[in-house]
Amino acid sequence: MIDRPPAQLNPQGIALFLDFDGTLVRFDRPDQSLPVVDARLKSLLVELLGALDGALAVVSGRALDTLEGLLAPLRLAAAGEHGSQWRMAPNAPRQSIDVSASLRTMPAACQALLARFPGVRLEVKPHSLVLHFHGQPALRDELAQAVGQLCLPDTGMALLHARGMVEIKSADVDKGVAVTRFMGHTPFAGRTPVYVGDDVSDERAFAAINALGGISVKVGAGPSHARFRLDDDRAVREWLGELLRA
Repeated sequence: MIDRPPAQLNPQGIALFLDFDGTLVRFDRPDQSLPVVDARLKSLLVELLGALDGALAVVSGRALDTLEGLLAPLRLAAAGEHGSQWRMAPNAPRQSIDVSASLRTMPAACQALLARFPGVRLEVKPHSLVLHFHGQPALRDELAQAVGQLCLPDTGMALLHARGMVEIKSADVDKGVAVTRFMGHTPFAGRTPVYVGDDVSDERAFAAINALGGISVKVGAGPSHARFRLDDDRAVREWLGELLRA
């Protein structure tokens, strides 16, 4: 891993994939607060969309409805819930994986589990469940072990560790799958993929990007499969601005 940003890139030759929380906006307890997507950021994304000839997508763990509401009125290609939901283009129809029968039974099981973990919050999304323990990092291992018992191989579900949360999602989807899906379609196909993200959930995307010969960029400190690094969300915005000046 190289602890610096990638060299100057030509927007005409890349497909750009951006994580949301911790990358475009400051990470701040997503179960309790919503970030402000300021006008300057929206303007930057609009300019990038044009410079990239549409080859721009946001790839997030948030539900697609929530993500699109935060970005409104801006419309972008996007994947939500780690690739469980997606739009291939700003005005394309929404697509999603099927909701598994196992997932439908898990909210009640998770709610019962929370009696052992006061202060942990359950978030129910269309295709996943998240247990938030922000501010209680000592609970991570015990909570993950308990929740992991609900994600046995025959359920088709998997446990995802992230910053201040553990998530139950389909074992068949992750951000790497989402990026690979986009790269099979216009206007992404044939370009060099670039992915920028900050959390453990972005590591599958980094691995997929690396396998495709692309450019993977980790935001913030910590070990990673990414090949380059940016310090924080402010550095991400500055780097994106530099792309427009290429």
